[in-house]
Amino acid sequence: MTIAYGEAAFGLREVKLTNLDGSGAMALPAAMMMHFTERIQTEEFFSEGVLLAARSFTVGVDWELEAGGISLAAYAKLTGRSAVDAGTTPNRTVTLTAVNGAEFPYIRIYGRAADDSTGDIHAKLYQCKLTAIEGTFRQNQFWVTSCAGVAVSGSAGFYEFIQHESAQAL
Repeated sequence: MTIAYGEAAFGLREVKLTNLDGSGAMALPAAMMMHFTERIQTEEFFSEGVLLAARSFTVGVDWELEAGGISLAAYAKLTGRSAVDAGTTPNRTVTLTAVNGAEFPYIRIYGRAADDSTGDIHAKLYQCKLTAIEGTFRQNQFWVTSCAGVAVSGSAGFYEFIQHESAQAL
């Protein structure tokens, strides 16, 4: 059996977050996991106790990301908030403040995994909304940011996979 380029994806190499129009790209530092599950709606047609037909179709995509550390710039991109830089070295600060009722924006999420040769595969989720974000300060452990959300259908659809014979930048 021959495996084509991009089919044997191995290891997440990069995740980028952008504004909905694709501008303002920023890397999610120390990306550890990108996961998504299609929401599939199925309608079944029964008559006289017998299943005669079924229809299944995608109605959304649930997604999850994990990244090592806590990037307040990435947190701000996901939530629509501002990460404010202040000061000069060695006394710089970055501050992110959450307020009640602020609406989260739609964003795009791009991920890249290498294949077992010289290629890669890109996954692009086009219209994503954050629904959960968390992390834990814990003794003797690094913070891992975990977040999740839903992708809705936009003009480009829900998502796109692109296999490259030669690895490409995200």
